[in-house]
Amino acid sequence: MTTGNSVYEVYVSDPFGLRLGDASDFVSLKYSRVVNTWSTAVLVLPGHFDTSLLRIPDGRLEIWRKPAPSTTLVLDTETTWLMKKPVWERDAKGNQSITVEADTPLSLLKEPGRFVDYAAGSAQALQTDFADDMIKVIARQNIGGSAIASRDLSAYISIAPDLSLAPSTTKAFAWRDCLKAMQEIAATSAEQGVYLAFDIVAPTPSTYALRTYVGWRGTDHRSPNGANPVIIGPEFGNMGECELSLDYRNEITYAVAGGRGDGAERLLGDAVDSVRVGASPFGWREKFVNATQYTTTTGLDAEAEAAVRGGRPRLTFRGRLLDVPGCRYGVHWQWGDYVTVQAFGQSFDCRIDAITVTVQNGRESIDAWLRSDTIP
Repeated sequence: MTTGNSVYEVYVSDPFGLRLGDASDFVSLKYSRVVNTWSTAVLVLPGHFDTSLLRIPDGRLEIWRKPAPSTTLVLDTETTWLMKKPVWERDAKGNQSITVEADTPLSLLKEPGRFVDYAAGSAQALQTDFADDMIKVIARQNIGGSAIASRDLSAYISIAPDLSLAPSTTKAFAWRDCLKAMQEIAATSAEQGVYLAFDIVAPTPSTYALRTYVGWRGTDHRSPNGANPVIIGPEFGNMGECELSLDYRNEITYAVAGGRGDGAERLLGDAVDSVRVGASPFGWREKFVNATQYTTTTGLDAEAEAAVRGGRPRLTFRGRLLDVPGCRYGVHWQWGDYVTVQAFGQSFDCRIDAITVTVQNGRESIDAWLRSDTIP
């Protein structure tokens, strides 16, 4: 399908990535991508489409996009989608269509799908490691070669080597949803000042790979030193609604984490931010963290420190990026890139963390959101 300058080609494959058919003559297509979580694509096909080509569950959906005449087709957002739900419909006029919903492969790590199948206190469920490596360790132990045979997906999903680029942290996650554990680890890294993303991408349409990204998910387009700097802001005509907020409401300056044991015998850890305590006569703001999964003060201190870090005030910018000439999706920026924003008399480095693409009636709509969280 062609929409203005963009061209879309959509293909369906079997669960192993063997291409079976061309679905480019679709009625409509809508898909979203959000950093560090799974998302869904919705493809509406004409009623005459050969449904024997839709291998449900887990047949793959390929979405290829050419953003401009001078560019080439690319697998958009670097992944294929696992088809999960077909719906056959017939309207009052007798027109028939087939709607197919497909999820990103990161959905394999959520429940139902995978949880950390190891007991509290075990080496597999209580770890101290670099945050980016810890995410990969969880993957290796629950979908990779270190998992038992029935859980081992290493023939279909490779796991990138450890790079040790994010801060070290201690985390317990016995019986936890694997995706949620990974999200919390990435958030802990961000709270320590290092942005951490992870994803399952498709290096080829028939393969998957779990990778981590430190600093940004895509390309660094920050001004002035990034590659082909991209500056976003209302004055440049490439930003819609936006918001800047400074929030102290959920501030935490002192935390206690409680581990195993009862009464006076309960194991405890704590942490305090003395600078923020002294910033106001009301600066002592407490939180108790129930962390019975820990059996050492090291882990409990880490949980308390994480609570204090997570309770820092937030200076947050959020804005909608417009797909306009001179600032085109797929040409000047991609989902996951790092760009510079100028708004409200200030300059921010923002990541393009979420995008939704809609294609219908020969028209394309790109809805992208920038976000920056900093500590004032």
